[in-house]
Amino acid sequence: MISLFRGLRSILILAAAAVLFGAFLMFWEAILMLVESFRMTRLNADISVIVSVLRATDKVLLGIVLMVVGCGIALGFALDIPPEQRSRLPQWMIIDTVAELKNLFFQMIILYLVVHFAAQVGEMQMPPPWEALVLPVSALLLAGAMKLTASSHHHAEETRDEKSQGREKKRPDEPT
Repeated sequence: MISLFRGLRSILILAAAAVLFGAFLMFWEAILMLVESFRMTRLNADISVIVSVLRATDKVLLGIVLMVVGCGIALGFALDIPPEQRSRLPQWMIIDTVAELKNLFFQMIILYLVVHFAAQVGEMQMPPPWEALVLPVSALLLAGAMKLTASSHHHAEETRDEKSQGREKKRPDEPT
């Protein structure tokens, strides 16, 4: 049975490597987009490159988040690292719980929606229609959901800590 779980651990390492590869692909695509933006400005100075730079920035931010997630999966869930080596790692590389990973995904989606909305507004030649408010409203709703899940997770941790402390300490009315 233990060997089965060790095999699952190697799948986690494979998953972390795939996420890191995706991060490098995002960085590569962002570089290609920026090079294309540079070419557009050199050929035609009248063309605005703000939207393509915003989209490249979005790719870079997504690549950063994927890198953090990949390192977090590898270092937090797949590999056993001694505490003295773990303390030398940057704080952004350490994700201890699935709740932290979930919170990071919430933040990534909200950031993507905000940058995507800014790129859409940059592309429009006239004032945006009211339907364009879907992206900022959904980002706002996701931020509220993230806050609710974070507070409920924090409350659940406090309850769990109180229960574990209650088990460790004997109450004065309990028999020994």
